[in-house]
Amino acid sequence: MKVFRLRLVKLLLLGFLVANLIFIYYAWNTLLWRRISRALGGSDGDGDGHNIGPTAKTLSPKDKIRNANKHIRKSITIMFYGHYNFEQDLRSSIESILEIIPNMPIMVLQEGGVEYSYPPVSYDRNLTTGEEDTVRFVNLAFDVRQTRQQLSPLAMVHTKYVLLMPDSVRLSGKNLLQKILREINTVPGVKDPAQRVTVASDEVVKRLVLVPFVGNLKSFSSCVKLNLDLPNWTLELIASNHTAHCDLFLQKHAILVDVEALRVMPEPFALPFPEMFYIQAKMANLTATVFPQSFQEGRRLFASFHTKQRRMELRRRQFRDMYKKLQIKRLVRRVHKVPTKAPAAKETGSWQHNLVIDAQFSSSNFSLPQTTVIDLFGCERTTKSCIGAVYNNRPFYFYMDRHTPPCCLDKLKTTFNHVMEEFENVGIRYWLDNYALKSAIETNQLSPDAYDIDISFNVQDLERSNAMRKSQSKPYVDNEGFYWIKATDGHYFRVQFSKINQVGVNLLPHEISGTDVKASGFFGWKANTFAADYLHPMSTVLFLGRAVMCPNNVLEYLEEKRIKVKADETMMED
Repeated sequence: MKVFRLRLVKLLLLGFLVANLIFIYYAWNTLLWRRISRALGGSDGDGDGHNIGPTAKTLSPKDKIRNANKHIRKSITIMFYGHYNFEQDLRSSIESILEIIPNMPIMVLQEGGVEYSYPPVSYDRNLTTGEEDTVRFVNLAFDVRQTRQQLSPLAMVHTKYVLLMPDSVRLSGKNLLQKILREINTVPGVKDPAQRVTVASDEVVKRLVLVPFVGNLKSFSSCVKLNLDLPNWTLELIASNHTAHCDLFLQKHAILVDVEALRVMPEPFALPFPEMFYIQAKMANLTATVFPQSFQEGRRLFASFHTKQRRMELRRRQFRDMYKKLQIKRLVRRVHKVPTKAPAAKETGSWQHNLVIDAQFSSSNFSLPQTTVIDLFGCERTTKSCIGAVYNNRPFYFYMDRHTPPCCLDKLKTTFNHVMEEFENVGIRYWLDNYALKSAIETNQLSPDAYDIDISFNVQDLERSNAMRKSQSKPYVDNEGFYWIKATDGHYFRVQFSKINQVGVNLLPHEISGTDVKASGFFGWKANTFAADYLHPMSTVLFLGRAVMCPNNVLEYLEEKRIKVKADETMMED
């Protein structure tokens, strides 16, 4: 019995040993052939058995599409902005994008005003298997229940770039999105594709890639050079055909921009859009290039007269608010087009039609002569002066490092010319005085910081002027709307552009008594007594395009008044 048990144990041990040898053999054989296969196929796998043979690095078409979509979704958020709810094509535009790139992050920014957000826009999509609801509607209206972070739409963006998209677009493929993404990710200035350098992921791209639409007019130039001169309250727009450096694009287009570049702007989504956006981008030193390919148009919007006029009226209101916010008083446009007849007088309100920067800004034919159009905002007969109250001879804008608003300078020149015609027609003996005389000698023009003009005259000639004679007892409005008034703090006169608009000219009466000339009834530093020899004989100086009377030896005359002049007497005309 013991012998039988011993033989059974030996047989079991032998069988176990044979089984292990067989297992080791097949395992070694399998690993050997895998290594041979990798060597022949060039695979760099890690031995997990899933990437075997020459197909390890080859992706299927579905995998390529999936990877491309994933890259675009992680890089770009499409943001619709600047649309009008009373006529829009948002649903079809969003559908065209999601059909090409499912789960694409899309945001629709809604303005808070009723004229923009009503009627409300709703969007519902029947989600397929694996599809997510990635479309968000964000209201930009102020809500006291939310924090500053919650009110910012940029807090909801989790991609590096934002594609600011106008309404009514049809996306035919992802190829254009891939190209503009490659364009903004590449350091500019390198023409050879083999030597292109990709920007770092944490680097802020200070560029804008502008993508126009197919339906844009080819007969008009859309690129504009923008100059913002804040000290002179001026915005200048110059037509340009350089698409590599475009400060402002006027026709329909989309804008690809780095999210971090948007965060440094004070109000990147302020209206009017995109004009206000481009001004902020200019101040942030962002450069813009126009991409050579275009997006496809969607449904045509604002085809009817009613919707077109409603949209235009809203745009005019937006531009008025923008000019007030930026404190712009003068808009200068330098364009290439056939000059047209000048518009009617701006006092009638026709200036409002020039507020909006028209898409048909300039002809694409740059062989045409350049036309300069200047629009001044504010300082009308029915509005108060932009100068405001003056304390210690310094208006409020002096502390903002700005000059006198150009609209006020224009009305001041108009009032001065009107007074000159009145004095010269009735034969009043006058002379240009004080700081206006200083400016005439130095530049023959009005000082950019001037807020009034002083004209002194012989009080014996007062009765010659019908306007001054009537204004002694009560204010007088002449036939052209100028307001003549006698000052309450002295016996001098003042001619204002209108009763409401107090931009004007001071008329200072002087009395010649023997060898001296004295102020007649007014006081202050302007009432200095001086020798009558300065007025015998009189001289002339060129001022605002006309010859006006002034004292002789004018530099010595002003020196007695403690007014320093940079020029010399050679600028004067005897």
